[in-house]
Formats: sequence, C-alpha cells, structure tokens
Amino acid sequence: MGAFARFFGRHNKPAELPVKQPGGAVRKYKAARPDRLVKFKLMGLNSSLMRDAQEDLLGLVSHSREQSQNNDYLKGFYSHLRRNVVGRNGLQIKPVARLGDGNLDRDSNKLIRDGFLEWSRKGICTTCGKFSFADSQRIALTAAARDGNFLARKYIGPEFGPFGFQIQHLDITMLDVELNKELDHGHYILAGVECNAVDRPVAYHMFKHNRSYYGGRGERIRIPAEEIVHLYLPFDQTAPVIGVPWAHTALRRLAQMNSFEDAALANAVYGAQKMGFYTRSADADPDEELGGGQAAGTNGEAEDVEEEEFFDEQERPRLEEMEAGVLEELPQGYDFKAFDPAYPSGEMEPFIKIMLRGVCAGLDVAYSSLSSDLEKANFSSLRAGLGEEREQWGVLQGWLADHYCGSLFPDWLRMAMLSGQVRLPMTDLSRFEAVEWTGRGWQSVNPKDDAAANRTNMESRIKSPQEVAAERGRTLEDIYDDFEEARALARDRGIDLEAVLSAFMKAVPPAEKQPPIED
Repeated sequence: MGAFARFFGRHNKPAELPVKQPGGAVRKYKAARPDRLVKFKLMGLNSSLMRDAQEDLLGLVSHSREQSQNNDYLKGFYSHLRRNVVGRNGLQIKPVARLGDGNLDRDSNKLIRDGFLEWSRKGICTTCGKFSFADSQRIALTAAARDGNFLARKYIGPEFGPFGFQIQHLDITMLDVELNKELDHGHYILAGVECNAVDRPVAYHMFKHNRSYYGGRGERIRIPAEEIVHLYLPFDQTAPVIGVPWAHTALRRLAQMNSFEDAALANAVYGAQKMGFYTRSADADPDEELGGGQAAGTNGEAEDVEEEEFFDEQERPRLEEMEAGVLEELPQGYDFKAFDPAYPSGEMEPFIKIMLRGVCAGLDVAYSSLSSDLEKANFSSLRAGLGEEREQWGVLQGWLADHYCGSLFPDWLRMAMLSGQVRLPMTDLSRFEAVEWTGRGWQSVNPKDDAAANRTNMESRIKSPQEVAAERGRTLEDIYDDFEEARALARDRGIDLEAVLSAFMKAVPPAEKQPPIED
C-alpha cells in the first residue's frame, strides 16, 4: 500500500469474514462504541489525522488569525511563548567541536560562535534586512503556534550578505495545501508537499506570490525541500507533512467567550446608564392637552401632525438629567418605566474561570499565567503549576533548536567558511557542525532552598555546574568569561575582586530552614 493510499483510504477492501454472534460476553473496551448515554462522533477507519488537517487547514488558519487579532487571551498566549521559549536574547549557540584527544577545540569554537553572533545581527541574517536572528526565532514561533506552520527559505550566494547566506520568512498560505497528487515511483504530493516513497519531503509546491497580497491563486513553483525550513509540531500525527494551529481545540471556546463577554459588557453599560421609557397611562384622555401641547393628531387647523409636534421643546416630558435627592414630576397621563438589565451578575466570574481553565488545558499553559488570576494561588500551587509549565517551555525550546536553528546552522557554517568569514579548514566541516543551543532559564520560586540543593548535588557529584548554569539559561563558558572580565575590570580599578567576593559571602547569613507554608 502506497503512502498516498494510506492518507486517503484508497486500498482494496479485504474479504469479509463470517460474523459470529456473541454469546453472553461483554465488550472489554466500552469506549469502542457509543451507547445511549455517550454519543461518540466516530470517524471512518479509512480517514486519517493527516487528511483532516489537510482539508481543514485553511479554515483553521483563518479562524486562528481572527481570534489572534481580537482575543486578549490568545494574544497573551503568544506573548508567553515568546518570553519563555525565545526570551530576551533568543536561543544561544554553543559550539562543541572536539579535538582528536576528546578535548574541546576552544579556538575553533570561539571563531564559530563569534561568526554566528555577527551573522545574527539585525540587517544581516534575513533577506529583508529588518530582523535579527532572535527576532526571526520569535516570528517563527508565533507563526507556528498561530498557523500551525512556519516556512523559511534559505538563500545561498555571494549576493546574500557578507556570509553568503540569508533566510526569507514565508506565509503558510503560499503553500498550495489543496494540492494532492499521486506521482511515479511511489512519490506523492500531499497538501502541497511532495514526498518520496518513504515519506521524506523532496519539494514544496508553492504559489509565486502571496495570495493575500495579490489575490487569486497565481503561478505555482516547485522549490526543493533542502531550500525550505518547515516548522510545525509533529507530535499529534504519525506521518505528518503539515501542522495545525496549536489552539485548534480552544478556538470555538475562545470565540464564544469573546461573544459572551461582549454581550455582558454591553448589558453592564446599559445598566449603568439606567435607561427608561415614557408610557402613556391607559386611562389618559387622548384629546386632553398634556403639558401645554395641542390636541393629539391635529395642529388646531385640522391638519395631521407628527407626535414630535405635540409639545414645545421646553414642555416635552423628559427626565434626562439626574441629581441626588431630587424628585421630578411627570406631566399628567405619563408614566416612567425603568429599563434595568440585571446581567452580568455573580455567576459570570466562576463561569469565565471554568471556561478559561479548559482553554489553558488546550493551550498547555498554567491557568494562573494566562489569566493573571492569583486570587487563590499559594506557594504550593504556584510551584507545581509553574514547574509543569516550565517543563513544557523547555520541550518547546528543544523543538525550536532542533527544527529551526539546527536546520539553518550547517548551511550557514559551510557558507561562512567558503566566504572567509570563519577561517577554518573545509576538510573538518563535519567536526565543526557539532553545536548545542541554550534557551533562557527562570528564576527559582524558592531560590534559597534551590541554591542549597544545587550545592549539595554538585558536592555529591550527581549534578554538574553545566546543568546548574543551563537551568538559568546560561553556559558555563559565559559565566567564566564574565568573571574574567570582572577580574580585568577590578584590576584596572585597583580593586581586589577575590576579597570583595569573600567579604560578600561572609556577610550573607546561611539559609535557615523555613517552616512549611500552610496552603
């Protein structure tokens, strides 16, 4: 069975076996079929998650972008992603090329790191010249979360900057996701991505221009897969070629919450304004002059007039200006009926909290972080919630490092060496491709206890200084470089840095054991 048939269910139906009527046996898996109480929406076994993603992607992207523009919570989620996954400085490169004896090649690693930091500056790394590489990471992460996919194209040549290597950000709508085709030799095109017989992407079929800018479908071009970086989360599918917006399970709930809050806000505004209506009493004589006006229906000359002409402007019954302690008298025959919408009331807040917890579960973020609601939070709940959330941020940092930064680095290194920006021998290219990426770290919720635990773990040799530094989003090389710089600065100023550090350590009292905090 070919890969195309796997996705679209085009395969021969096996011969049906005779059905045996069960005796008194009970099905072991109750979730295998719906019943009177639980109504599952079953999918055909010939369907696939990849086919669902391909058919619904444009609709999901459209709705996700609309909510991203108009929903506070979703906008805040993207800000959380950028702050916690990319951080202030972006994922930092750490070359780890080694010599033949196994030791780090420090000189070569420094050349590679310095060259990459130079390329990462604004105006050099992207074809448009508008962004730094940290900016590019933020754009890639936001687009992958909002649209489910982010595309970047690699440009190589002497005309593309001093390093001969630049990247261009592409919109996912430029990919012809509606293109599906079976090709020769087991190749197939699914959602605009051409793959070989073992599901490896070999080309991307894209529109030459962005449809949202120029309208229409336009000319389609085939771009080799080695020129494209395609960023998406592959974890929900077994053989994916495209992703879906990360908020796909929360979009409907978010849209309904938006409508609910808009309606409640409008009701609150109306209620605060205390609107009302004037009504004519049922026993009022329609021919009786009210407030000095003329008889209803005529102007005294047997001519029909509109109701607005019954009263002079100063005699019209009105109660528009209000003042404390003042009672107004209405004209004879008129009543005032207040309009006082009582909603929103006390049930709105718990309802929003319940809805928002579901949204946070779908977005895989802590409720206290997304909602900024710390009303009932305590030390234990904050530590548990932030710990789980930060673990997820770490997973996303590793994913971004592998699928985006790691996809760009080998081509950058080759062109940096060919262009002479990084003067290293091409014969050792594969050795120099060894790098690690360090993401930002986080301040501890309980820094004293964690610092003491780290010290004990390092003394026991069950934790390394590199691990401790990585938890703070730094490398040991950076820390030692900072200390060397501090020593040089202190020496220039005639200050004994070691004496200052020793005096500081003596001045800091040892951490005392704190009593447990009651929840």
